[in-house]
Amino acid sequence: MPAELTLEARRTAAVTVAIARLDGFADAVEVSATLPAGISADSLVIPPSQSSGQLVLRSAGTEAATRVPVTVTATSATHTSTAAFALILVGNASPRLALTPATAAVFVGERTSLTPVFDGDRASIDGIGRVQSGVAVETPPLSRATTFTLRVDRGNAQVQAQTTVQANYRNRIRALDSAPVAQTNHVAAALPDGTAIVMGGNTSESSSVPDSTLTQIFDPATEKFARGPDLMFSAQARLFTSVAPLVSGGFLLAGSGLNAPVGALRSVVTQLFDPAVPGLTPVGDVATRGISTRTATPLSDGGALLTGGLAGGTNPVTDSADRYVSADQKWHAVGQMLHVRVGHTATLLRDGRVLIAGGLTCCQVPNPSPEFYASTAEIYDPATDAFTETGSMSAARGDHAAALLPDGRVLISGGDGNDPAAPPLSTELFDPATGQFSSAGDLQAPRDSHSAVALTDGRVLVIGGEVPPELAGMVGVGVSATEVFDPATGRWSAGPALDPAFYAATVTMLSNGKVLVFGGQDAGGSPQAAAALFE
Repeated sequence: MPAELTLEARRTAAVTVAIARLDGFADAVEVSATLPAGISADSLVIPPSQSSGQLVLRSAGTEAATRVPVTVTATSATHTSTAAFALILVGNASPRLALTPATAAVFVGERTSLTPVFDGDRASIDGIGRVQSGVAVETPPLSRATTFTLRVDRGNAQVQAQTTVQANYRNRIRALDSAPVAQTNHVAAALPDGTAIVMGGNTSESSSVPDSTLTQIFDPATEKFARGPDLMFSAQARLFTSVAPLVSGGFLLAGSGLNAPVGALRSVVTQLFDPAVPGLTPVGDVATRGISTRTATPLSDGGALLTGGLAGGTNPVTDSADRYVSADQKWHAVGQMLHVRVGHTATLLRDGRVLIAGGLTCCQVPNPSPEFYASTAEIYDPATDAFTETGSMSAARGDHAAALLPDGRVLISGGDGNDPAAPPLSTELFDPATGQFSSAGDLQAPRDSHSAVALTDGRVLVIGGEVPPELAGMVGVGVSATEVFDPATGRWSAGPALDPAFYAATVTMLSNGKVLVFGGQDAGGSPQAAAALFE
């Protein structure tokens, strides 16, 4: 037996126990030891055929670093003998627990690897699954700064370690291969599996028909488009079909194309995409008939709101409001807004209410002028189905864009204004806490019918749209400039150029954090198949 033996925390060490078999001694020998707290020994019995064995000592890792005497006792049916050695315990080191990324930051849409190191029975990383200590695992594509949690079971207890990986934008627009079919006046929606669907409109397959049932699916993994399932009825953006993303991950198409079996000026049909159900499902007509060009907004209860739009009569602009209730999959009329509007924005606030702002209020659409735009705003409360007045914008505008900021405020940008005034370059911030608008600076380039996309890092990208016709001298001239608003600084900056810049292109935020720009029409009105990503 050695004079001393070293045992590290949470490790094992073995000591050789030898016996002398004299005078024909042939008993089995049971070996035991007197050990300090936290140290255990495996059972050891030396059979009659052997003269030695290994006594294995185990550290629980709870003992302090020290030197202690250990007495080993060997017992047989006829004899007992003892021996001693010094056991040196090395450290009471804390159990290992760490989660380390291969890199602290990636670009939006990219992956990295995480290496967990731990002592325990089993472990998993939230969103990834079971892991082994020291074995790296790959993350999903990251759309935003993401915190990963390692959970380790140690007996009846669970301990955690976390690490955060940043996801940054390159702040560039990258052209992709064109889609198989060109589309304009189409609508688009992101799907919960990370893909996006572009639907309907005028296509290169049927250039003389303004609406179609065609869909194409964009796969962010391959960055290619493929033919998707046909719609149940044709779709035509702006005039007839509105699309409302739902908080469930699906979306609603309300209305139809001009040549669908039912038109927007008759019954307003809807079709639902539910991620839990394959394909599209009809969910009945909108409660209020005969209205087109409506603004669609998701509600926090899984439903949707349709507001305003165009109908017949001397003043075709309406104050109508309809609500889709997901529980019964039906539409319900919810009264009237305080003002008639079309081309307004309706933004879901963090408290579940909806901010409705601006829009055209009267006269024929499109021209002849004059056209009168609103600076007024109102709030819809789904708890009561009531509309109440709130503060007004400093500028009257319609066909503008709105984006919800991370702090709950709403950014309003661009649009058309009242003749003969120039289109508004001003941007405004609505604060739900005060119900008031304040200035957020000016855009560098006027635009209407554009998109304002809330990026995953908190900024807002203003992209696409049309040069106001009174400035361009014609309808349908796209805007190549993009602009970025940073709420942390309250400042606007120039973004990368969109080239080509087609009017009526759709802009879709993908689940990987990138922004898909697709289709639209050239100056001659022909549909385009160009696609690009802001990343």
